[in-house]
Amino acid sequence: MVTFAQSPKRGIAYGKNSTADLLALKPGISWWYNWGSLPENDTNTNYAAIGVEYVPMAWGQVSDTDVQSFINKIKPGAKYLLAFNEPNFNDGARLTPQEAVNAWKNVEKIAAAKNLEIVSASPAFNGPSNYGGYTSPVAWHDQFFLLCPDCKVDYIAFHTYDSSSGSVIGVTGLLKKYNRPVWVTEFANRVIQTADQKTTFMKEIITSFENDPDIYRYSWFTGRVDPTWTDMLEGQLLAAQSGVLKPIGTDYINTTYTSKKTNIPGRIIANKHYRRKGTSLQNTTDSGTGQNVSLIDLGDWNEFMLQVDNPGTYNLNFRVASLTAPGKFDVLINDIVVKTDETFPATGGTQTFTNKTVNGIVLPGGEVYLKIKFKSNDMSFNYIDVTAAVTLGINDPVTEKDFFTIYPNPIKSQATLHIKSTDTEPLILKIVDMKGSICYSSDAYFTNEDIKIGDKLSSGVYIVTATYGTTVKSLKIIKN
Repeated sequence: MVTFAQSPKRGIAYGKNSTADLLALKPGISWWYNWGSLPENDTNTNYAAIGVEYVPMAWGQVSDTDVQSFINKIKPGAKYLLAFNEPNFNDGARLTPQEAVNAWKNVEKIAAAKNLEIVSASPAFNGPSNYGGYTSPVAWHDQFFLLCPDCKVDYIAFHTYDSSSGSVIGVTGLLKKYNRPVWVTEFANRVIQTADQKTTFMKEIITSFENDPDIYRYSWFTGRVDPTWTDMLEGQLLAAQSGVLKPIGTDYINTTYTSKKTNIPGRIIANKHYRRKGTSLQNTTDSGTGQNVSLIDLGDWNEFMLQVDNPGTYNLNFRVASLTAPGKFDVLINDIVVKTDETFPATGGTQTFTNKTVNGIVLPGGEVYLKIKFKSNDMSFNYIDVTAAVTLGINDPVTEKDFFTIYPNPIKSQATLHIKSTDTEPLILKIVDMKGSICYSSDAYFTNEDIKIGDKLSSGVYIVTATYGTTVKSLKIIKN
């Protein structure tokens, strides 16, 4: 399980890892792939203990008879499926956009069976030796989406080996036109350089990618190369000895990724999003932030990197606007949904802002990722003020140190119970009055979900008991 001590964007494209190699890289990467469906060598046996996410790939088209076999190989906890490798290369997957569309149904079958998000095929810039007449990944993707606009593709991928860092960053920008977050699943250059020159090239690109919210993930090519590849020898992250980093490898894992981190409590400025899908930025005079997130539509999202030194319950005040319809969004913490369908009335303009307060958000300590999933069109979003919740007040959440919250308390009409747990597991809920009589009982809930309880009670004083795993927690509540 990735603990977010590493950059969530940074990975490696390498097909000959040992467990020792991955443990050496682990302080700075959160994922890897090897162009296959399973980890290699001893990393397959030790996968669960290594703590670096493996992303499977359908390197070429998967036949109907091989779909189930592919599904069976996918590791527990997988989140993504990478599709066809360099389809416009003769030594790649060798698929035209039409051939890829024809094969896409099996990619979707595999992803659906394991609830995986799909990363597109990864064409690269090529010369006369291309397959199918496509020298540009943009041209390849353009034709793919023209032929199949409804194919399920959650992310866009491509490879680049441009010679300068500025060129790599520039061509990556061309892939943003598809309104999907970008995975740069191979990048390096094919230039004979000194170790220092290669390292400078790499670090300039990493810094750009970490600060670009449209870059979802990236992976350097590679760990080790054939000794005849003289133009890439200084780019190898790993030494010949298993588990030993070369100096460029040390720089790869140590290059900072936290420039957009916001300390909590504090104000999260919308234009400091670490990753996003859709949305844009526009100038604003509201509240002195300079820019707000704009052009928000249903299905878009923004993600923010936070540093929380004091874990606990926080209240979030969102500065938002919506043109003609009520605005709506969900709140996720480390990709766990903690609030759903938070709604505010239309403000009549995308620069006419209002405040939407969302109380009782439980934040763990350390590095935390807050995601807002937008569920309406024509919204704007400017900032979030995050303050520690004051416990035991009339309209404040009741909080225990292990994040059992009920808000508001006392209850007027409705209240929300939430138990933050490392693992989502079945929850038995029991509410008794002061005479010991059971007023409500259910085993239909889980930890890490919002549970509405206010409408189940008449006026009075109650004890709410939640049992999950070997843990039993109780809180006193009042219903007015």
